[in-house]
Amino acid sequence: MQDADGPPATAESATPESVVYETSAGGVVLRHIRGSWQVALIEPNIINADTITRKAKARPPGTVFALPKGGVDEGETPEQSARREVDEETGVRAQCLFRLTTIRYTYQRSWGGREQVHKSVSFYLFLYQSGRLGQIRADMRDEVRKAFWFPLEKAHHKLTYRGEREVLKMAQKIVREHPERLTPPPPQQPISGPAVARPVAQQRPLMSPLGSLSPRHGAPQRGAGPRRGGGGQSRRDSRPGRPGGRP
Repeated sequence: MQDADGPPATAESATPESVVYETSAGGVVLRHIRGSWQVALIEPNIINADTITRKAKARPPGTVFALPKGGVDEGETPEQSARREVDEETGVRAQCLFRLTTIRYTYQRSWGGREQVHKSVSFYLFLYQSGRLGQIRADMRDEVRKAFWFPLEKAHHKLTYRGEREVLKMAQKIVREHPERLTPPPPQQPISGPAVARPVAQQRPLMSPLGSLSPRHGAPQRGAGPRRGGGGQSRRDSRPGRPGGRP
C-alpha cells in the first residue's frame, strides 16, 4: 500500500536479481468547507509488510502520514487505480479532475530479500463528492489506521514523505493561482446523443387524429367541413343516423 522507508539503496548492494520495479497511483482529495480547502490524509497502520511470510512491522501511532495510494493492479490504468485507492483507503467518493504529476524514486526494502525498488507513483487531483471520511471496509483496517481531513495550506508539513509533500505543494498552487481548474467537467451526454432531424425526403407526413395529412405539409384535410361554394358534408356530419347535417 504505502512506501517502505528502509535504508537508501546503493549501487554496490544491488544486483540484477534484486531490482524490482513497482507502479502505483494515488489521489489528492480536496474539499471546500466553511471558506477553506481541506485535503484527505491517511495514517497507515502497517508499513513494510512482507508479502512472502505475511509478517509485518507495525509502527506506533502518529509516525507516518501520507496520501492515499497503492499499486496498479493488472488490467487497471493508473487513473482507475487512483480512484480505487481513494475509495478503499478513505471511504469517500470523489471526482477525478486530472493528473497532477508522476514521481519516481528508489528505495531498498527492509524486509524479505531487501530488494532495491524503482518506483513510480502517479497522483491525480480529486474533488470530494460524498461519503464520510474514515468509513472503510473492515479488511482495509489492516492497512489504514485512520483517515482525516487536514487544512490544505498546512498539510505539506504533516506529510512524512518528501515526494508527497511536493505533490501537495502543486495542489496548493493550483488552488491559489488557477482555481478555474477545480471546476468539475460537465456531465457526459448519453451515448444516443440528442435527436437529429432526418432529411425532409425521409420524414413521414404527420397524420391528424382522423387520418388526414397535417396542414403544415400542404395537403388538404379530409373532413375539414364544406368548402366555400360547395355542398359537401364533413366526415362527422355524414355518419349514419345524422342525415342532412347537424341536428
